[in-house]
Amino acid sequence: MANFLSDTFFNSNSKVFSVLAAFVIIISALGISQLVGANESLAIYLLAGVVIFLFAFVNTDFALSMLILSMLLSPEFGSGSGAAEGSMAAQRDVVIRVDDVLLGIITLSWLAKTALNKDIGIFIKTPLNKPIFAYILASLFSTILGIFTNDVKPLVGILYNVKYFQYFMIYFMVSSHIRNIKTFNRYITLLLVTAFIVSVYAIIQIPSGVRVSAPFEGKAGEANTLGGYLIIIMFIVIGIMTGTKKINAMVGLGAFLLLMMLPFAYTLSRSSWISFFPSILVMIAFSPKRKYIIAVLAVTVLASPAFIPEAVIERVEYTFSDENTLRTDVVDLGDTSLDPSTSLRIQSWTSTLEQWTKRPIFGYGVTGAGFKDAQYFRVLVETGVVGFSLFAWVLASVFVNARKSLKKINEKRFPQYYGIVAGFIASFFGLLTHAVGANTFIIVRVMEPFWFLTAMVIVLPGFLEEEEIDQDINSIERFIKQQQKAEFSSYGGKL
Repeated sequence: MANFLSDTFFNSNSKVFSVLAAFVIIISALGISQLVGANESLAIYLLAGVVIFLFAFVNTDFALSMLILSMLLSPEFGSGSGAAEGSMAAQRDVVIRVDDVLLGIITLSWLAKTALNKDIGIFIKTPLNKPIFAYILASLFSTILGIFTNDVKPLVGILYNVKYFQYFMIYFMVSSHIRNIKTFNRYITLLLVTAFIVSVYAIIQIPSGVRVSAPFEGKAGEANTLGGYLIIIMFIVIGIMTGTKKINAMVGLGAFLLLMMLPFAYTLSRSSWISFFPSILVMIAFSPKRKYIIAVLAVTVLASPAFIPEAVIERVEYTFSDENTLRTDVVDLGDTSLDPSTSLRIQSWTSTLEQWTKRPIFGYGVTGAGFKDAQYFRVLVETGVVGFSLFAWVLASVFVNARKSLKKINEKRFPQYYGIVAGFIASFFGLLTHAVGANTFIIVRVMEPFWFLTAMVIVLPGFLEEEEIDQDINSIERFIKQQQKAEFSSYGGKL
């Protein structure tokens, strides 16, 4: 029975499936209409979920393509946390986005698909599986302890854990699904198209004088989130440029990079700006085109006084303004004082460390220690030294295995793919820096594209080896045909 279902469902051209899908949709529509009564909006949403589930079940590639577009282009809606005063959730509601729901539907369809098709594993074996699963267990264990000590509201703590772990689910699904270089190229293209739309949207906001942010970020916006996201995409583009030989492609990519740099500057996100520097240094270290990168960087630095926006200069001056020395609630740095916002963040690090010393091993659980706007301190206080160590293992494994992928790629034969991996590694170091002053590794709009790209980078060398073999076979076949033609000609066209 299972084999019959598998053979039927996985044939996208199957008439049986078309009839069955239509039947499921009709039955679902009738059932939903009875369930929700007069609530037409809810009925439409539920029916849309059924349709998406069926499409995702049949074509995972289509589902993941939809997910890429929804990462930055989907609205959000909050659910009241009902959390205790002083907890993280009391200061920030549990926010659910359309891409959260979409990812949940895709995940369910993936699990159903793997249950029916024994040839598809739920999780393929990758070098990141062990550290990821270990960190997930540590986070859940700390949260459960926090629930028993009344530091964590059960629903809020579990929801936040689910949101964090959904990023890892992206990694598992993408690494399990990609089977060839064609799919890899399509996903890269969709990521760049999404970034183009986001950048144009952000640029349109500039005349209003607000700190620019991605679409559907709520009333206040999240400029820091956009800055972290753009770090990823900008260095992927830089990586592609280092492997591009065609002038028109280089000009197009350069224009796209400049397009992203404008909203990046107007985020006024100091964490994002600072993260650019380690990224560019790592890019120089890993790229064989480092001389060109250094040359362009030097020209940009020399010309920067002519085009740096006034808002950027004011933001930097505000950080070290002389007026800060007149305040008593700021952090002194030599002969100057930092602005209140930066000072508050630094002061929170100290208070977080003091809080952590009371529960150093397993921490307070996710959401149990209050809101912390700094990734490393947050992981430490929420999951203790155990969870923090495993979190560090995850991050170290990402770098080590991305570096291995880079070494396996033949840079001369596949310069653009080599550049993509080098750009990913560079952006990773930028995110590590960004996380000092932000919750970078739990921000949905940064982590979804990050883990999507992580999976792509990890599996890429295997596809390129197959591509290299195919190229060699084609070269041999062409050589044989040329030899045959030469022999045919040597006999005067007669054999």
